[in-house]
Amino acid sequence: MLNKNEQEVLALIQKDPFISQKEIAQALHIPRSTVASVISSLIAKNQLQGRAYVINAPTPTYVIGGMNIDRKFNLEGKLIPKTSNPVTSSTSIGGVGRNIAENLGRLDQAVTLLSVAGYDNAYDIIKEYTAPYVNLSQVTQLLHETTSSYSAVLDPHGEMLLALADMDICRHMTKEWINQHHSQLVQAESLVVDLNINLEAVQAIIDIARHHDINLVIVPVSAPKMTHLPDQLDGVNWIIVNRDESEAYFGYESSTHIKPTTLVQNWLKTGVKHVILTCGKDALYLGSHDTAEITEFTPPTTSRIKDVTGAGDAFTAGLIYGILQNCSTEQSIHYALANAYLTIQSTDTVRNDLSSTLLDNTTTTLFGGN
Repeated sequence: MLNKNEQEVLALIQKDPFISQKEIAQALHIPRSTVASVISSLIAKNQLQGRAYVINAPTPTYVIGGMNIDRKFNLEGKLIPKTSNPVTSSTSIGGVGRNIAENLGRLDQAVTLLSVAGYDNAYDIIKEYTAPYVNLSQVTQLLHETTSSYSAVLDPHGEMLLALADMDICRHMTKEWINQHHSQLVQAESLVVDLNINLEAVQAIIDIARHHDINLVIVPVSAPKMTHLPDQLDGVNWIIVNRDESEAYFGYESSTHIKPTTLVQNWLKTGVKHVILTCGKDALYLGSHDTAEITEFTPPTTSRIKDVTGAGDAFTAGLIYGILQNCSTEQSIHYALANAYLTIQSTDTVRNDLSSTLLDNTTTTLFGGN
Protein backbone atom coordinates (compact mmCIF):
# COMPACT_ATOMS: atom_id res chain seq x y z
CA MET A 1 0.00 0.00 0.00
CA LEU A 2 1.22 3.52 -0.80
CA ASN A 3 0.91 6.49 1.53
CA LYS A 4 -0.41 9.90 0.43
CA ASN A 5 2.99 11.34 -0.55
CA GLU A 6 3.91 8.21 -2.49
CA GLN A 7 0.62 8.25 -4.40
CA GLU A 8 1.00 11.93 -5.32
CA VAL A 9 4.63 11.61 -6.40
CA LEU A 10 3.87 8.50 -8.47
CA ALA A 11 0.98 10.29 -10.18
CA LEU A 12 3.29 13.14 -11.27
CA ILE A 13 5.91 10.71 -12.56
CA GLN A 14 3.24 8.82 -14.52
CA LYS A 15 2.39 12.07 -16.31
CA ASP A 16 6.06 12.95 -16.94
CA PRO A 17 8.69 10.24 -16.36
CA PHE A 18 11.46 12.85 -16.80
CA ILE A 19 10.15 15.31 -14.21
CA SER A 20 12.87 16.50 -11.80
CA GLN A 21 12.77 16.15 -8.05
CA LYS A 22 12.77 19.95 -7.79
CA GLU A 23 9.68 20.16 -9.99
CA ILE A 24 7.92 17.48 -7.95
CA ALA A 25 8.74 19.35 -4.74
CA GLN A 26 7.36 22.60 -6.17
CA ALA A 27 4.20 20.95 -7.46
CA LEU A 28 3.42 19.25 -4.15
CA HIS A 29 4.78 21.99 -1.85
CA ILE A 30 7.05 19.60 0.01
CA PRO A 31 10.84 19.67 0.62
CA ARG A 32 13.06 18.23 -2.08
CA SER A 33 14.59 15.93 0.54
CA THR A 34 11.14 14.48 1.13
CA VAL A 35 10.74 13.85 -2.60
CA ALA A 36 14.06 11.98 -2.68
CA SER A 37 12.95 9.84 0.26
CA VAL A 38 9.59 9.09 -1.36
CA ILE A 39 11.24 8.10 -4.66
CA SER A 40 13.60 5.76 -2.81
CA SER A 41 10.59 4.22 -1.11
CA LEU A 42 8.78 3.79 -4.44
CA ILE A 43 11.81 2.04 -5.91
CA ALA A 44 12.00 -0.24 -2.84
CA LYS A 45 8.31 -1.06 -3.29
CA ASN A 46 8.91 -1.95 -6.95
CA GLN A 47 6.78 0.94 -8.20
CA LEU A 48 9.72 2.52 -10.05
CA GLN A 49 12.81 1.21 -11.79
CA GLY A 50 15.21 4.15 -11.42
CA ARG A 51 15.75 6.91 -13.99
CA ALA A 52 13.77 7.82 -15.96
CA TYR A 53 11.49 6.32 -13.35
CA VAL A 54 10.23 3.44 -15.48
CA ILE A 55 6.88 2.65 -13.94
CA ASN A 56 5.90 -0.92 -13.24
CA ALA A 57 2.30 -1.70 -14.19
CA PRO A 58 1.29 -4.22 -11.55
CA THR A 59 -1.70 -6.50 -11.73
CA PRO A 60 -3.84 -5.26 -8.84
CA THR A 61 -4.80 -8.80 -7.77
CA TYR A 62 -3.00 -12.13 -7.82
CA VAL A 63 -5.05 -15.19 -6.87
CA ILE A 64 -3.03 -18.21 -5.76
CA GLY A 65 -4.76 -21.56 -5.50
CA GLY A 66 -6.61 -24.37 -7.17
CA MET A 67 -8.43 -24.81 -10.46
CA ASN A 68 -10.24 -27.88 -11.62
CA ILE A 69 -12.98 -29.52 -13.61
CA ASP A 70 -16.27 -29.51 -11.64
CA ARG A 71 -18.77 -32.32 -11.98
CA LYS A 72 -22.18 -31.91 -10.37
CA PHE A 73 -24.69 -34.67 -9.75
CA ASN A 74 -28.21 -33.50 -8.87
CA LEU A 75 -30.29 -36.13 -7.10
CA GLU A 76 -33.82 -36.56 -8.38
CA GLY A 77 -34.98 -37.69 -4.94
CA LYS A 78 -33.71 -38.42 -1.44
CA LEU A 79 -30.24 -40.01 -1.27
CA ILE A 80 -30.40 -43.76 -0.65
CA PRO A 81 -27.03 -45.12 0.57
CA LYS A 82 -25.39 -48.25 -0.87
CA THR A 83 -27.36 -48.28 -4.10
CA SER A 84 -27.62 -46.48 -7.42
CA ASN A 85 -29.40 -43.11 -7.25
CA PRO A 86 -30.99 -41.37 -10.28
CA VAL A 87 -29.29 -38.05 -11.03
CA THR A 88 -28.83 -35.44 -13.70
CA SER A 89 -25.22 -34.41 -14.22
CA SER A 90 -23.21 -31.53 -15.61
CA THR A 91 -19.57 -30.59 -16.07
CA SER A 92 -18.14 -27.11 -15.59
CA ILE A 93 -14.97 -25.26 -14.63
CA GLY A 94 -14.11 -24.68 -10.97
CA GLY A 95 -11.53 -24.47 -8.22
CA VAL A 96 -11.74 -21.96 -5.36
CA GLY A 97 -8.89 -19.78 -6.59
CA ARG A 98 -9.99 -19.96 -10.22
CA ASN A 99 -13.61 -19.18 -9.34
CA ILE A 100 -12.60 -16.10 -7.37
CA ALA A 101 -10.36 -14.98 -10.23
CA GLU A 102 -13.10 -15.41 -12.85
CA ASN A 103 -15.57 -13.50 -10.70
CA LEU A 104 -13.09 -10.62 -10.44
CA GLY A 105 -12.37 -10.72 -14.17
CA ARG A 106 -16.07 -10.55 -15.00
CA LEU A 107 -16.25 -7.57 -12.62
CA ASP A 108 -13.70 -5.76 -14.83
CA GLN A 109 -10.78 -6.23 -12.43
CA ALA A 110 -7.26 -7.05 -13.64
CA VAL A 111 -6.43 -10.44 -12.12
CA THR A 112 -3.71 -13.06 -12.56
CA LEU A 113 -4.08 -16.68 -11.45
CA LEU A 114 -1.12 -18.63 -10.06
CA SER A 115 -1.86 -22.34 -10.14
CA VAL A 116 -0.70 -25.71 -11.48
CA ALA A 117 -2.14 -27.99 -14.17
CA GLY A 118 -1.31 -31.03 -16.21
CA TYR A 119 -0.75 -31.23 -19.94
CA ASP A 120 -4.23 -32.64 -20.50
CA ASN A 121 -7.63 -31.99 -22.00
CA ALA A 122 -8.96 -30.83 -18.64
CA TYR A 123 -6.58 -27.86 -18.56
CA ASP A 124 -7.28 -27.10 -22.23
CA ILE A 125 -10.97 -26.75 -21.31
CA ILE A 126 -10.19 -24.63 -18.25
CA LYS A 127 -7.88 -22.37 -20.27
CA GLU A 128 -10.36 -21.86 -23.09
CA TYR A 129 -13.12 -20.94 -20.66
CA THR A 130 -11.09 -18.84 -18.21
CA ALA A 131 -8.62 -16.93 -20.40
CA PRO A 132 -11.12 -14.26 -21.53
CA TYR A 133 -11.38 -13.05 -17.92
CA VAL A 134 -8.13 -14.05 -16.19
CA ASN A 135 -4.42 -13.80 -16.98
CA LEU A 136 -3.21 -17.44 -17.00
CA SER A 137 0.40 -16.74 -18.00
CA GLN A 138 1.64 -17.75 -14.53
CA VAL A 139 0.00 -21.19 -14.47
CA THR A 140 2.64 -23.93 -14.22
CA GLN A 141 1.98 -27.01 -16.35
CA LEU A 142 3.54 -30.26 -15.14
CA LEU A 143 4.34 -33.46 -17.00
CA HIS A 144 2.84 -36.73 -15.75
CA GLU A 145 0.32 -34.90 -13.55
CA THR A 146 -3.46 -34.66 -13.79
CA THR A 147 -5.35 -31.39 -13.57
CA SER A 148 -7.50 -31.29 -10.45
CA SER A 149 -11.15 -32.34 -10.41
CA TYR A 150 -14.06 -31.77 -8.01
CA SER A 151 -17.32 -33.72 -7.85
CA ALA A 152 -20.37 -32.65 -5.84
CA VAL A 153 -23.61 -34.46 -5.05
CA LEU A 154 -26.55 -32.08 -4.53
CA ASP A 155 -30.00 -32.74 -3.12
CA PRO A 156 -33.14 -31.74 -5.09
CA HIS A 157 -33.01 -28.30 -3.44
CA GLY A 158 -29.45 -27.63 -4.62
CA GLU A 159 -27.81 -28.17 -1.22
CA MET A 160 -24.52 -30.08 -1.25
CA LEU A 161 -24.59 -33.52 0.39
CA LEU A 162 -21.12 -34.77 -0.54
CA ALA A 163 -18.07 -33.47 -2.38
CA LEU A 164 -14.97 -35.32 -3.61
CA ALA A 165 -11.82 -33.46 -4.60
CA ASP A 166 -8.80 -34.86 -6.47
CA MET A 167 -6.32 -32.07 -5.77
CA ASP A 168 -3.14 -34.14 -5.60
CA ILE A 169 -1.34 -31.90 -8.11
CA CYS A 170 -1.57 -29.05 -5.61
CA ARG A 171 1.33 -30.59 -3.67
CA HIS A 172 3.56 -28.86 -6.23
CA MET A 173 2.44 -25.41 -5.03
CA THR A 174 5.31 -25.13 -2.56
CA LYS A 175 7.36 -22.38 -0.94
CA GLU A 176 9.94 -22.77 -3.71
CA TRP A 177 7.20 -22.36 -6.32
CA ILE A 178 6.00 -19.19 -4.59
CA ASN A 179 9.55 -17.82 -4.50
CA GLN A 180 9.79 -18.23 -8.28
CA HIS A 181 6.97 -15.67 -8.55
CA HIS A 182 8.29 -13.30 -5.88
CA SER A 183 9.03 -10.40 -8.23
CA GLN A 184 5.45 -10.44 -9.54
CA LEU A 185 3.75 -10.90 -6.18
CA VAL A 186 5.47 -7.94 -4.51
CA GLN A 187 3.89 -5.64 -7.11
CA ALA A 188 0.30 -6.68 -6.31
CA GLU A 189 -2.26 -4.48 -4.61
CA SER A 190 -4.05 -7.56 -3.29
CA LEU A 191 -3.15 -11.22 -2.86
CA VAL A 192 -5.81 -13.91 -2.49
CA VAL A 193 -4.82 -17.37 -1.31
CA ASP A 194 -6.84 -20.55 -1.01
CA LEU A 195 -5.54 -23.29 1.24
CA ASN A 196 -4.92 -25.81 -1.52
CA ILE A 197 -1.28 -24.72 -1.16
CA ASN A 198 0.80 -26.10 1.69
CA LEU A 199 1.75 -24.56 5.03
CA GLU A 200 5.22 -23.35 4.05
CA ALA A 201 3.88 -21.74 0.87
CA VAL A 202 1.13 -19.95 2.81
CA GLN A 203 3.71 -18.67 5.28
CA ALA A 204 5.87 -17.39 2.42
CA ILE A 205 2.93 -15.43 1.03
CA ILE A 206 2.10 -13.99 4.45
CA ASP A 207 5.73 -12.85 4.76
CA ILE A 208 5.58 -11.16 1.35
CA ALA A 209 2.33 -9.38 2.23
CA ARG A 210 3.65 -8.20 5.60
CA HIS A 211 7.01 -6.98 4.30
CA HIS A 212 5.52 -5.16 1.31
CA ASP A 213 2.28 -3.95 2.93
CA ILE A 214 0.02 -5.81 0.49
CA ASN A 215 -3.63 -6.54 1.19
CA LEU A 216 -3.85 -10.31 1.79
CA VAL A 217 -7.07 -12.36 1.82
CA ILE A 218 -7.01 -16.02 2.88
CA VAL A 219 -9.83 -18.36 1.92
CA PRO A 220 -9.89 -21.85 3.47
CA VAL A 221 -11.33 -24.52 1.19
CA SER A 222 -12.35 -27.13 3.78
CA ALA A 223 -11.88 -28.12 7.42
CA PRO A 224 -9.13 -30.70 6.63
CA LYS A 225 -7.07 -28.01 4.84
CA MET A 226 -6.92 -25.82 7.98
CA THR A 227 -3.63 -27.55 8.80
CA HIS A 228 -2.17 -25.46 5.96
CA LEU A 229 -2.70 -22.27 7.98
CA PRO A 230 0.06 -21.02 10.35
CA ASP A 231 -0.62 -20.31 14.03
CA GLN A 232 0.32 -16.64 13.71
CA LEU A 233 -1.48 -14.57 11.07
CA ASP A 234 0.14 -11.17 11.49
CA GLY A 235 0.25 -9.78 7.95
CA VAL A 236 -3.13 -11.23 6.94
CA ASN A 237 -5.73 -8.54 6.30
CA TRP A 238 -8.74 -10.78 5.85
CA ILE A 239 -9.74 -14.37 6.48
CA ILE A 240 -13.14 -15.60 5.33
CA VAL A 241 -13.95 -18.80 7.17
CA ASN A 242 -16.93 -20.89 8.21
CA ARG A 243 -17.80 -22.48 11.54
CA ASP A 244 -16.53 -25.99 10.70
CA GLU A 245 -13.19 -24.65 9.45
CA SER A 246 -12.83 -22.49 12.56
CA GLU A 247 -13.58 -25.34 14.94
CA ALA A 248 -11.06 -27.54 13.14
CA TYR A 249 -8.36 -24.85 13.29
CA PHE A 250 -8.82 -24.22 17.02
CA GLY A 251 -9.25 -27.89 17.90
CA TYR A 252 -12.86 -27.80 19.03
CA GLU A 253 -15.12 -30.82 18.71
CA SER A 254 -17.93 -30.13 16.28
CA SER A 255 -20.47 -31.07 18.96
CA THR A 256 -19.32 -28.34 21.38
CA HIS A 257 -21.38 -25.57 19.70
CA ILE A 258 -18.92 -22.75 20.29
CA LYS A 259 -20.52 -19.31 19.96
CA PRO A 260 -19.72 -17.51 16.70
CA THR A 261 -18.53 -14.45 18.63
CA THR A 262 -16.06 -16.63 20.54
CA LEU A 263 -14.67 -18.02 17.29
CA VAL A 264 -14.29 -14.50 15.89
CA GLN A 265 -12.42 -13.39 19.01
CA ASN A 266 -10.14 -16.42 18.73
CA TRP A 267 -9.31 -15.51 15.14
CA LEU A 268 -8.42 -11.94 16.07
CA LYS A 269 -5.97 -13.27 18.66
CA THR A 270 -3.95 -14.86 15.82
CA GLY A 271 -3.08 -11.41 14.46
CA VAL A 272 -5.42 -11.28 11.45
CA LYS A 273 -6.82 -7.76 10.96
CA HIS A 274 -10.35 -8.70 9.87
CA VAL A 275 -12.26 -11.97 10.10
CA ILE A 276 -15.57 -12.87 8.50
CA LEU A 277 -17.17 -15.96 10.02
CA THR A 278 -19.94 -17.39 7.85
CA CYS A 279 -22.71 -19.59 9.24
CA GLY A 280 -24.45 -20.78 6.10
CA LYS A 281 -27.62 -18.96 5.13
CA ASP A 282 -28.31 -17.74 8.68
CA ALA A 283 -25.76 -15.03 9.42
CA LEU A 284 -22.17 -13.92 9.21
CA TYR A 285 -20.03 -12.15 11.75
CA LEU A 286 -17.36 -9.49 11.21
CA GLY A 287 -14.59 -8.86 13.70
CA SER A 288 -11.78 -6.32 13.30
CA HIS A 289 -8.72 -5.33 15.29
CA ASP A 290 -9.65 -1.67 15.11
CA THR A 291 -12.94 -2.12 16.99
CA ALA A 292 -14.11 -4.20 19.94
CA GLU A 293 -17.53 -4.68 18.35
CA ILE A 294 -18.45 -7.82 16.46
CA THR A 295 -20.98 -7.01 13.74
CA GLU A 296 -23.63 -9.46 12.55
CA PHE A 297 -24.88 -9.37 8.96
CA THR A 298 -27.94 -11.21 7.64
CA PRO A 299 -27.60 -12.49 4.06
CA PRO A 300 -30.42 -11.52 1.69
CA THR A 301 -32.83 -14.36 0.99
CA THR A 302 -34.41 -15.59 -2.22
CA SER A 303 -36.80 -18.38 -3.16
CA ARG A 304 -35.05 -18.78 -6.50
CA ILE A 305 -32.08 -20.85 -5.30
CA LYS A 306 -30.76 -23.08 -8.09
CA ASP A 307 -27.29 -24.09 -6.84
CA VAL A 308 -25.22 -22.92 -3.87
CA THR A 309 -21.93 -24.17 -5.35
CA GLY A 310 -19.61 -21.21 -5.86
CA ALA A 311 -21.47 -18.89 -3.50
CA GLY A 312 -18.53 -18.67 -1.09
CA ASP A 313 -16.13 -17.86 -3.91
CA ALA A 314 -18.52 -15.20 -5.20
CA PHE A 315 -18.71 -13.73 -1.70
CA THR A 316 -14.92 -13.46 -1.53
CA ALA A 317 -14.71 -11.85 -4.97
CA GLY A 318 -17.41 -9.36 -4.04
CA LEU A 319 -15.51 -8.39 -0.92
CA ILE A 320 -12.29 -7.88 -2.88
CA TYR A 321 -14.18 -5.89 -5.51
CA GLY A 322 -15.35 -3.52 -2.78
CA ILE A 323 -11.84 -3.25 -1.32
CA LEU A 324 -10.39 -2.42 -4.75
CA GLN A 325 -13.02 0.30 -5.16
CA ASN A 326 -11.84 1.81 -1.83
CA CYS A 327 -15.23 1.11 -0.25
CA SER A 328 -15.81 0.96 3.48
CA THR A 329 -15.74 -2.42 5.22
CA GLU A 330 -19.54 -2.45 5.45
CA GLN A 331 -19.93 -1.54 1.78
CA SER A 332 -17.43 -4.23 0.74
CA ILE A 333 -19.40 -6.84 2.69
CA HIS A 334 -22.58 -5.67 0.97
CA TYR A 335 -20.88 -6.32 -2.40
CA ALA A 336 -19.86 -9.75 -1.12
CA LEU A 337 -23.38 -10.64 0.00
CA ALA A 338 -24.89 -9.34 -3.24
CA ASN A 339 -22.51 -11.38 -5.40
CA ALA A 340 -23.30 -14.55 -3.46
CA TYR A 341 -27.01 -13.73 -3.75
CA LEU A 342 -26.66 -13.49 -7.53
CA THR A 343 -24.65 -16.72 -7.78
CA ILE A 344 -27.06 -19.01 -5.91
CA GLN A 345 -29.76 -18.05 -8.42
CA SER A 346 -27.66 -19.46 -11.27
CA THR A 347 -26.78 -23.02 -12.25
CA ASP A 348 -23.25 -21.83 -13.04
CA THR A 349 -20.47 -21.90 -10.44
CA VAL A 350 -19.61 -18.39 -11.68
CA ARG A 351 -22.66 -16.58 -12.99
CA ASN A 352 -22.17 -16.19 -16.75
CA ASP A 353 -23.88 -12.81 -16.98
CA LEU A 354 -21.99 -11.31 -14.04
CA SER A 355 -20.74 -7.77 -14.59
CA SER A 356 -19.77 -4.78 -12.47
CA THR A 357 -23.00 -3.07 -13.55
CA LEU A 358 -25.13 -6.04 -12.46
CA LEU A 359 -23.34 -6.26 -9.11
CA ASP A 360 -23.51 -2.50 -8.49
CA ASN A 361 -27.23 -2.42 -9.27
CA THR A 362 -28.01 -5.51 -7.20
CA THR A 363 -26.06 -4.17 -4.22
CA THR A 364 -27.95 -0.90 -4.41
CA THR A 365 -31.29 -2.72 -4.63
CA LEU A 366 -30.52 -4.94 -1.63
CA PHE A 367 -28.75 -2.49 0.65
CA GLY A 368 -29.35 1.00 -0.69
CA GLY A 369 -26.79 3.34 -2.22
CA ASN A 370 -23.14 2.76 -1.28
